[in-house]
Amino acid sequence: MIMTQTAPRQKIKTAKQTKQTSVANPEIDNEVSTNITKIPEVKKKKSTSANPDTPTEPIEKKRNKQKKSKSKLNPPIPRELGMEVICEQAKFYDALFLVNCATPAKPSHPILANVLIIADVETQQIHLTVTDIALTIQASFAAQVLLKGEITVPVQILLEIVKHCPNGTISLNSQTQVTQSSDDDKQQTKICCLCLSDADGKYEIRGISAEEFPPTNIIDAAPVSLATTIFKDGLKGVLYAVSTDENKYILTGVHLQLAQEKLKFIGTDGHRVAITELCTHRIGRKTRQEVSSQEVQSQQVPSEEIMQFTLPGRVVREIARNLNDDVESINLLYDDQSNRLGFAWQDVVLSCQVVEGIYPDCEQLLTKFSFEKEVILEKAPLVKALERLSVLTDKKEKGIYLQFDGSLQQLRLSIEREFGKGDQVIVANLPTEMMLNIQFNLKYLIEAAKAIPSSSIKMHLQQSDHPAMLVPDGDRANPEVEMSMRHVLLPLYIPNG
Repeated sequence: MIMTQTAPRQKIKTAKQTKQTSVANPEIDNEVSTNITKIPEVKKKKSTSANPDTPTEPIEKKRNKQKKSKSKLNPPIPRELGMEVICEQAKFYDALFLVNCATPAKPSHPILANVLIIADVETQQIHLTVTDIALTIQASFAAQVLLKGEITVPVQILLEIVKHCPNGTISLNSQTQVTQSSDDDKQQTKICCLCLSDADGKYEIRGISAEEFPPTNIIDAAPVSLATTIFKDGLKGVLYAVSTDENKYILTGVHLQLAQEKLKFIGTDGHRVAITELCTHRIGRKTRQEVSSQEVQSQQVPSEEIMQFTLPGRVVREIARNLNDDVESINLLYDDQSNRLGFAWQDVVLSCQVVEGIYPDCEQLLTKFSFEKEVILEKAPLVKALERLSVLTDKKEKGIYLQFDGSLQQLRLSIEREFGKGDQVIVANLPTEMMLNIQFNLKYLIEAAKAIPSSSIKMHLQQSDHPAMLVPDGDRANPEVEMSMRHVLLPLYIPNG
């Protein structure tokens, strides 16, 4: 009992002694007080964060508000899914290669360097369109279209990617992201891209919205059906004579005249004239089924009307190159009000603006000359001799001399330059009394000879300062086609001759 009561007294006494000691020794008291003041500061910081009475909810709400405000400034960009297509690599490449011909060398706007791709669910086809405003080419091919859509991407980049893809199937997917610059400015920007994947890899091409692509002009005219063989033969017969000088813009095209059962092609550059006239009787008729008389009349031009226009040379070359021989017919559409012309065959549609201006009357020009003398030459030996002598031509002098000798029944071809000369002799069928020397541009002569689709050539002449006219003679490649062809060359005049 006594021990139990003395223990607390000692504790109290010790506390009093401690208090007295602190009063009696101020230096020690300062040290202790200094330590005491430091400790509460640390405890105060810790207790502030751990104190349950401190209100923490306003801080969390403030942070949530900051997050919400940031999310309002940078909202997630919505994505619109577009087309979903599975197609064959070969068909895709062939169609791209065809429409790429209309791509301008120096586009005036980025959209003109793009190809418009439209995926059609109803027809299960892909439609490709490229234009430079003056020329528009559309090509379609069958594909498995799961989702419809449209987009434009650079045609050159897409063509190279598809070209190097392995044979097989290609998957196409497009998507569009719509971005908005600020709350005040309501202007939206569309970011379009096309994803292409094959068995080996995946590609993504940034494109432009299809809404910016120029609208394609629909030609409102009744189609005129023409046989492919007739149309291509007419084009090839005059295409070489078309001028490439842009200063003679009207001469850079092929003039076409279409009447009932007659189709005429005319080409000239001012130094030569090529005229091909074909009979269009029963052209464009269906061979396996009967055609009503009303349908036939819609495909023919009335006899009193002559439809005539000038096709751009570039368009003619593209048609001649891309129109395959397995195509039976080609449809021609001409709208004289809009002055636009269209050609359609299989899954290809080509439209262009015709060349404006008055084309020269070449027929009237030819009536001023007479061609009384006739010479028959085999085409193959003539072309071979001209090709050999063409090695000696240069930029300054391109002429070749033709010496017709009736007594020897031969034609001597000769060319002489400072660095060399050459002679070729070929057999000719000509009047025995005929002796004539004439000079032509070798390049023009060889092009005219190659354009004639027959085994031999009949040359009409008069004298050395008059033009010569070349016409087909002998066997032809398409004897069933009624065709007349005239190639007229102006001679080169010899100085002091």
